[in-house]
Amino acid sequence: MQIKENRRFTPLSAILLLLLIAAWAGGYVVLPMHFKMSDEPYQIMCGWDYYSSVAAPLSAWLTSVIGPFWNFDYFPFRTMGWTLHIIAVFIGMLPVWWMSRNINFTLGAGAVSIFLFSTCRDIEWMFNWDSYAVPVLMAVVALCFNYRMNPRWWKIVAMGIGCGVLATLRLPSSAGIAIPAVCILLTKGRPRFAGILALLSTYAVCALAIIMALYGSIGEYRVMFASNLISSHGAYALYDLYTAQLPMMYVYALAAAGTFFLIGKSRPGLSLASAAITAIGFYLYLRAGVDHSNWYFMSPLYIIMEAYLLWKSRGSWRFVAIMALMATIFGGLGSNIIFARVVLFPTMPIVIYLAVANISSRAKAAAFAAIWIPLIIINIERLYCMLKEWNECPMQPPYELQGVPHMKKMYIGWWDFDRIQRIADRFMPYATDTTYNTAVMRSTPDDFMFEYMFDSRSPVYSHHWEWTDTLMITKDYTDKFNNWLETLECPVAVLMVRHVDKLDCPEEEIISEYKRRYRTVYSDSTFTIVIKDAD
Repeated sequence: MQIKENRRFTPLSAILLLLLIAAWAGGYVVLPMHFKMSDEPYQIMCGWDYYSSVAAPLSAWLTSVIGPFWNFDYFPFRTMGWTLHIIAVFIGMLPVWWMSRNINFTLGAGAVSIFLFSTCRDIEWMFNWDSYAVPVLMAVVALCFNYRMNPRWWKIVAMGIGCGVLATLRLPSSAGIAIPAVCILLTKGRPRFAGILALLSTYAVCALAIIMALYGSIGEYRVMFASNLISSHGAYALYDLYTAQLPMMYVYALAAAGTFFLIGKSRPGLSLASAAITAIGFYLYLRAGVDHSNWYFMSPLYIIMEAYLLWKSRGSWRFVAIMALMATIFGGLGSNIIFARVVLFPTMPIVIYLAVANISSRAKAAAFAAIWIPLIIINIERLYCMLKEWNECPMQPPYELQGVPHMKKMYIGWWDFDRIQRIADRFMPYATDTTYNTAVMRSTPDDFMFEYMFDSRSPVYSHHWEWTDTLMITKDYTDKFNNWLETLECPVAVLMVRHVDKLDCPEEEIISEYKRRYRTVYSDSTFTIVIKDAD
């Protein structure tokens, strides 16, 4: 389908702009809702001590600078994270404008992307290190498009600086340097070897300069990295997670491949019918919640569509498809759920442009619809259920925790509210009493909520955990906790929170040991509070 040039701002442009703004504003409605606090509070806590946050040092430093303005409260960080992702979508609209020179199409593509983003409330709504990194990644991608249009040396330097910043915002995003490298190799009219050399030199100088500014020296950063890395992303863990996700990818790919095959081999009527059947199948698959499909929204299908567009595109369109696909995938590198963490919505305006440009028949339009419509419906349903629960849950509505720092305007689901509020009521007096040092011993490896709520970074140091175990039975974790506790001369209040799924199991040995060794002030099947008195 041909997209005609249109540079004039018309009444339709005003309507599309209003729709874009409405989709953006609508996303703020559900920001206070959350169901599980894990990486998000941990990454906010990194701002309390950015020096030890070695996996994303610049992100942690930015958090440490921004956080004091709102007392490191949860809701402002989530609001900022959502806004930064929307800015990344705006940056993704720039290549669409450069390619189409059609203001209405550009605004429409952006409005669709932001609307879909605002209905997806599973992974993408959280504040995390991606919140800082994704806009920078999209700025690098936009520079690549601009360099292709009009190569200049200063753009290579700018891409190198952007990638250096990106690497220090989120360490796995170091792979993003491959995007401008491929761009330079595919761009004619410039010395490619010299361009790559200039890119890598700028990249290295920028990244090393940031590390040295934050840590004083590269050697000091290496020391901190060795002693402060907290991760569940070891090679074996990632391998197991990725292979577990492959069957889902296979199901998606098989249905998508069948649809695209029928496009080329059948008459329009049969293709439309097969697309409809595929759409119903996708919908039922997602509706069943198989393989935690709510985590992935549309990312496997999205990557399949990008690969299809790359296969079908030629010339400059193929370059566009390569840049979009690389940006999508590299944004998720390093995550244990890479399919959920791809850079999906910021690259969506570009993919929408390529999809529309490749629609040459009703059959092909139906095939694309077979992929997108069920996913849109399932997310609208999920959003509707969330809002319905907010107002008229048949059991209990979500609650706002009372008397807990950082949690103003944030709501806890009814199923977990009682447990968290009871813990807060009993432990908060010790957390606010300057007589005590406080510490939280967690059982669930990814549950940092209690450390965050009580301003207590536990002395967990460097460790790796297995998801089948709990930290309370991990000797590496408990030994370091014990050693830290024994070195303190002041009174210490220790909160020990058990795994919510193991409350019927016998009490962990470390809890029994602490109850014997220290003064117990409260204990039940859910949590225990002990006091280590001053030596």
